[in-house]
Amino acid sequence: MVNKIKEYWFSGLIGIFMFLFIIFITIVAIAPHNDEKERGFSKCTYEMSYELNVYGSQKKIWGIVGAIFNSYVCYINVMRDGFHNFIDGKQSTPWENYLFTPYTMEIDKELSEPLSEDLIKASKLNDSDGDVFDFSQKENDDDK
Repeated sequence: MVNKIKEYWFSGLIGIFMFLFIIFITIVAIAPHNDEKERGFSKCTYEMSYELNVYGSQKKIWGIVGAIFNSYVCYINVMRDGFHNFIDGKQSTPWENYLFTPYTMEIDKELSEPLSEDLIKASKLNDSDGDVFDFSQKENDDDK
């Protein structure tokens, strides 16, 4: 038994690390990221999306990897803050600051319907009906 532990201790350590990482990813995946009040992981998500937009437009691969890494560090800090708030008695559970029902702004259907109808009509445009999407070079009448 002792020989098996000596032989496989590193595999066991890696297995425990992978198990904890899967739990972490699951918590991040099920937590809301679109809270209007920017509670929990929503601040991390907004920062990451901004950084990905900036680095993606500049085509900087290491900047994108850094933005994703920074977002995971931010997620860990949110979890750590929740644990500290639980220890200090500021919240009843350690996950109360990132597992919650999000507050999202509801838009009236009267306000959203015209936009969605326009989007549906625009998606049904057929470029064979006209030259809506024709980007070929055409001569102007002034050039002749």
